[in-house]
Amino acid sequence: MNGEIGRVDGGLGVSLQHPSVEFDFRWNERTIVRGGQTNEQDLVTMELAACSHVLRVEPKIEIIIRQMIPPHQGLGSGTQLKLALLSALCRQFGLDYSLSDLVAKSTRGGTSGIGVNAFHTGGFLLDGGHSVDSQKKSFAPSRYATEAGQPPLLLRYEFPTHWGIVLFIPKCLHGLSGRDELEFMRSHTPIPISEVQSASHVILMRLLPAICEVDLEAFGSSVDKLQETGWKRRHWNRPDLRPLELVRSAFRETIGITGCGLSSTGATIFGFFDTTKLSDDEITKRLYIALEKHSAMPGHVVCTRANNSGMCFTPMETE
Repeated sequence: MNGEIGRVDGGLGVSLQHPSVEFDFRWNERTIVRGGQTNEQDLVTMELAACSHVLRVEPKIEIIIRQMIPPHQGLGSGTQLKLALLSALCRQFGLDYSLSDLVAKSTRGGTSGIGVNAFHTGGFLLDGGHSVDSQKKSFAPSRYATEAGQPPLLLRYEFPTHWGIVLFIPKCLHGLSGRDELEFMRSHTPIPISEVQSASHVILMRLLPAICEVDLEAFGSSVDKLQETGWKRRHWNRPDLRPLELVRSAFRETIGITGCGLSSTGATIFGFFDTTKLSDDEITKRLYIALEKHSAMPGHVVCTRANNSGMCFTPMETE
């Protein structure tokens, strides 16, 4: 988020097994969306119509929602749903589009390349942002940077399978989106080059080696360090996220959890634990106790793992 040496943006993230977008789909005489909550059905119906229009097909398809990602929680819900629907339509109608084609049609990836690559391959991902000269001259969220194109994927690692990921998803707090996100980005960029250099140093010389050497403590401390500078620090300083400081304290005091980060613009908080030493149930129990101790805001604790494979199709059983 500086641009002085010719590139803007750049993203770092990991794909999750849960929560995820999961639905059944099959031919039908008309568009039918079932399952899930009413607001989820409305959202899928709207996005299905938009994706069908982009692909120039009639959405004569039935979708049964099995699982959805909570919206505006920094978990990539919009990107995953749109790419899932585009992929399902391509599969159903036998359309020959590459993932890059679908990403372009989705208008995603104009800021961060994490969501689109998480969909494609899963794993731990680092992208190289956009060229100021040829792709993107200003700082803007993907919704307002539809012509920027997908940033280059610099590396993809298999995330250690025995590293658990614990999430706290608030019930009544959301991350930035739409005009709010655009205005926040415009008012807080460019970030001073010294902070960008500091974040880059932590990533290159501490966080990435920690994954290669499977050093969970070093990885967690790197995540902590990244919250203290650059783009993350500006989000932590947002007045609307102040209630999350109590959640952050609970994470830091929960024995067994290492690292505590804010996902995207929030409001999900994440940390990591060693599944060979502690079970999901034990981590969940310990964190809830710490949250209660700190009188933290209400929310839902989820233990999950990294998704190292990305999107998949599974044939439905015939009746």
